[in-house]
Amino acid sequence: MRSILLYTCLVVLIASLMSCQKKEGEMLFGEIYPANYITKIEIKEKNGKRKEITKLEDINKWIERAEKIKFIRDQNQEERELLLTYEGCVVKAYRNEKEVGDFILLKLNGVYYKGNVKFDKQVESLCE
Repeated sequence: MRSILLYTCLVVLIASLMSCQKKEGEMLFGEIYPANYITKIEIKEKNGKRKEITKLEDINKWIERAEKIKFIRDQNQEERELLLTYEGCVVKAYRNEKEVGDFILLKLNGVYYKGNVKFDKQVESLCE
């Protein structure tokens, strides 16, 4: 009887530990881009107008809104070109003038991720 209880507890413990683990290739936005990592966000509007956000406080506020969004690594890591935009808006992230993210192509720190509706809404907020 005692061994059955022990095995049952062991099975429940293993199952709960496995359910807490992240899926392989899954990352949170805040893990990809921690606070103060992005130093500039560049927004190119459809009319050709450019807007830059360089104030770290504003960038970090935006990152806080997006930090819990989960991304799943895309199996296809081949380079791709921009085909569609949000109302003609292109948004890129920079660290010390080096591009570290294309928010439209979902290329974040050199890795392509699958589409994400929650993140799309956050990017659209930058384009407004």
